[in-house]
Amino acid sequence: MTLTRRNLMKLTGAGLAGAGLLALTGRSFADDKMPSTLRVGMSNQLPYAFLDKAGDLTGQSPDVLRAAMRDAGVEKLDASLTEFGALIPGLVARRFDVICTGLFVRPKRCELIDFANPDSLSREGLVVAAGNPMGLKSLGDVAKNGNARIGFIRGSVDEEYVKNAGIAESNWVVLPDVPTLLSAVKGGRADAVISSLVIIASTIKAMNDSSVQLVDDFVDPVVNGKPAIDYAAMGFHKDSKALREAYNTGLAKLVSSGELAKINEKWGLPAALTPTAETPSIETLCQA
Repeated sequence: MTLTRRNLMKLTGAGLAGAGLLALTGRSFADDKMPSTLRVGMSNQLPYAFLDKAGDLTGQSPDVLRAAMRDAGVEKLDASLTEFGALIPGLVARRFDVICTGLFVRPKRCELIDFANPDSLSREGLVVAAGNPMGLKSLGDVAKNGNARIGFIRGSVDEEYVKNAGIAESNWVVLPDVPTLLSAVKGGRADAVISSLVIIASTIKAMNDSSVQLVDDFVDPVVNGKPAIDYAAMGFHKDSKALREAYNTGLAKLVSSGELAKINEKWGLPAALTPTAETPSIETLCQA
């Protein structure tokens, strides 16, 4: 299937769920021992990671983590629901062992944590009020308008895209997650919002709300002269080398067996968004 924003709206069908929180205490992770339980830092980002109505961790990222670590003896994931912008500080402070929420690889983030190899790819999506009253089709359009307010998630890669597009900071609407982004458009606080296409398409579908829409002909942000393609991966503490390598070993098996593609398809990610043996390694992505 050709990857378009309209097709992604059809592919993504998981529902929004209630949220819960497991209180966790800090611990040091011993690299030479694989624990039976991993403490997971996550943010509600459907379909990557969210808590279902029973408060259980579910989504694409937890499914990948469980499958990749099953041969290493990991039996359980304990979730800590965390605001997106606090995930990396929480991992550095050892509040959890792994970030499992579709976190995009960025060189600056690589300086703080160790990413595993990618488990999915992503493009960005732009959401506006129904009918697109301002005719916005790119971040460049937002910048040229001068009055259009653009929303994005605090600490996300979209802040970089918005800044590079030359949009005045006075027109930024910085929020904690995708549901609040969409509420900002509905309530008139933002004229457009940008986030991961898969996440935002899934959330709009789950909301079943015709007052907002994806811009189907959105022009991708450009990085180094090329359309921005992001790579999502698990994040590990820099002192947890053995855990990261155990995960990478398991992930490679999922890629070669086709199981990763099946997990991603289950959560609405088509083949075009699933890594292959030719996908750049994390070392290459961290140097990009």
